[in-house]
Amino acid sequence: MERRRRSAAVVALVLLVATSGCMGFLSGPITFEANKATESQQALQQTNYEEENVSQSVIERKFSAAGQTKTVKVTNWVAQYHRTVSVPVLGEREAAVFVLFSTPKVTVAGQGPFNPVADYNNEELVQLVQQQYKGLKDVQQVGNYSATMLGKETDVGKFSAKATFKNGQSVDVYVHVTKVEHGDDYVVAVAVHPQNIDEQQKILRLLEGAQHATNSSSS
Repeated sequence: MERRRRSAAVVALVLLVATSGCMGFLSGPITFEANKATESQQALQQTNYEEENVSQSVIERKFSAAGQTKTVKVTNWVAQYHRTVSVPVLGEREAAVFVLFSTPKVTVAGQGPFNPVADYNNEELVQLVQQQYKGLKDVQQVGNYSATMLGKETDVGKFSAKATFKNGQSVDVYVHVTKVEHGDDYVVAVAVHPQNIDEQQKILRLLEGAQHATNSSSS
């Protein structure tokens, strides 16, 4: 996928749920921030992926209830990586993409999580990816496989799709999606690559090499 369109594939996996029950007893802004999830340098070297960008995605909304207005601010992190591969017809492109997205659980007064990502399965996650990346279509699940991310075994959904590049050329791709609960956050991983290359072993290594700090005793 083209570089400028890549971030849209995952940035919109965000939340915002605030209820009148939460707002009645809290003063000031309500803020939640995820810890950054990134890829290890060792895994990048072993897979020939390169870091493209690590940035915050900040969502801020105002909610009114019971005569009060509260500002809710949620900070997510998006880390993007790519590898140059051969794409049919198009030649060499940075078309193998790996993204880590961390988003806070969002709990208030011990209640929650209110982050809807908590309940999303792989099929729902890839639907959000498709909604945000308009060049991705005809998404169909083709399988599942197990992987280890952040020390946990996780089920990875594998989907076939068609990706349209800026020049209008359509390429068959695979999309891999998984999610892990870690500390006070959810970490979502998405990988996209042309179907003409076998990228699964590299994706397994990148999933294994994911890093995420946690301030919680649960992990």
